[in-house]
Amino acid sequence: MNKSNYVSLSGTLVKDAIIRKNDKGFAYVLFTLSVPRTGTKWYDYINCIAFNENAAIITKSPLKGTFYHIEGRIHTSSFDKNGRKHYSTDVVAEKIEVVKQDD
Repeated sequence: MNKSNYVSLSGTLVKDAIIRKNDKGFAYVLFTLSVPRTGTKWYDYINCIAFNENAAIITKSPLKGTFYHIEGRIHTSSFDKNGRKHYSTDVVAEKIEVVKQDD
């Protein structure tokens, strides 16, 4: 993994993961992690995306409350919607570990 664009996060899934397929039929998963800020009571909500075998890991336990550790990279993109330009920053998960799952 390229260490110049490297992210390591541990956090809780804040809502059920969204499983989608692209035009070619490949599955991917969109999910958001709640990650605590060090030394505070505040949390950051990080949008993430997983492909291929990493998407399969999320689909096995895609429920709100599951605690994950992910490693990956930052990806930025932009798109036009209703004539306005929108920007998105996501973490592309390249390694995913289920740390704890609510029973």
